[in-house]
Amino acid sequence: MFKQKFAANLKNIRKSRRLTQEQLAEAVGVDFRYISYIENAKSFPSCDLIERLASALNTDYSELFCFDNEVSREELENNVINIIRILEDKKLKILYKFAKGILE
Repeated sequence: MFKQKFAANLKNIRKSRRLTQEQLAEAVGVDFRYISYIENAKSFPSCDLIERLASALNTDYSELFCFDNEVSREELENNVINIIRILEDKKLKILYKFAKGILE
């Protein structure tokens, strides 16, 4: 469900900026088909790509992830903890830097 919500949100933001998938893909350095995969919830971007997407869309991370208003705080915390538990060390470090950046 998370992937589908992110996908729909990314597509809406891209369209609101009047960008095609090709234009966004070029701006972030990926093939346009990968943007299509993300927007169709067939793939999920890396932390690095999320950073580039936010920059190319002239937005911040919070707008890309602003779609869980109906989820309780407790459920969000549990979901985050579950994600953290399965992350590889390298990705956990990236997540830490990402979270730390949000707080600054």
